[in-house]
Amino acid sequence: MSFSRHAAHKNEQSLGEGMETNPLFYQSVVALNRERHRELRLDDSPTRFGFCRGTHVIPAVVDEFAAALAHLPIVFAPAQPFPTTVFLVGVRPQRNLFVDEQGRWTGAYLPAFVRRYPFMRGEISGSSPVTCIDERSGLLGDSQGARLFDEEGRETPLLAGCVDLVDKYYQAAARTQAFLSLVHELQLLRNVTIETTVGQAGSAVIHGFMTIDEARLDALSAEQWLRLRDGGFLVPIYAHLFSLRAVEVLRRQVQGEPLQGEARQTEDEGMAG
Repeated sequence: MSFSRHAAHKNEQSLGEGMETNPLFYQSVVALNRERHRELRLDDSPTRFGFCRGTHVIPAVVDEFAAALAHLPIVFAPAQPFPTTVFLVGVRPQRNLFVDEQGRWTGAYLPAFVRRYPFMRGEISGSSPVTCIDERSGLLGDSQGARLFDEEGRETPLLAGCVDLVDKYYQAAARTQAFLSLVHELQLLRNVTIETTVGQAGSAVIHGFMTIDEARLDALSAEQWLRLRDGGFLVPIYAHLFSLRAVEVLRRQVQGEPLQGEARQTEDEGMAG
């Protein structure tokens, strides 16, 4: 199972030649243009989250770990050049337990990656970063929803809030990259398996995730520990570890489906680490 498509923290789009693969959810990313997109409206209804129904992981940035830890497990998934952090929102591939049939988000915490869609930060060689949109997003149209620009072509309060979130996410993604780089350098990760038992019907096992190894964390030298502390990374590490208890939240979500079940985390025996 590959998670490379979900690398959250190198997802700011490069526009023009050499464009990278679109991040999760995004299909056609272009720079937001006051004239070209003047008539666009954004669906801001409670039932707009159907676009993220088909995934069981959503990118996570360190700034939201503390707010999310009681509601969603935070795990590491393989990516290049080092693992990335994601929220686990399902126990089976391509099934988000927190989006109902009407497209409502039913969980207590809504990830910032979902909140900012269909906007994102884009980078153009030789220019300052710009706000971009996914032109093929089903959340955008010219007849229903809230306007992005007013009659005079000025950005609406809705758009201003979206741009602010994009800017904050961009900064948080940079901090997350630094966090992930140091965690990888210090070799703090271990492989785990998420196992889901569904009554008497059988079980499903999801491989490919990692968590912080507390034994390795405890064995760090004073110098290494200070690097984590001075980088502001101890809070995200412990928020991640506490968030693993939220696997119980997934268990409760599974119980809300036709098949009853439970989820648990185990160390992945026989794997390097």
